[in-house]
Amino acid sequence: MTMTSSRTSPSDPQGFTNAISWTAVQSGLWVGKANGEFAGMIEAPSGNGFVATTRLAKTLGVFATIEQAKASFSD
Repeated sequence: MTMTSSRTSPSDPQGFTNAISWTAVQSGLWVGKANGEFAGMIEAPSGNGFVATTRLAKTLGVFATIEQAKASFSD
């Protein structure tokens, strides 16, 4: 099952800006794309929250909900 949602992302130091579309690629793994390029991912390891990681491999944190993890990309 594929689910997408858009989220506005601020500029990063390398000028990556735009809405992020999220796709559930398998159980517990979501991949985000903006401008057709990889923007980051969210993993849900063994029910221990949602780990958000940017396209530059920076961990944004562990969040209680998928919505909070997605929102972390706009902070």
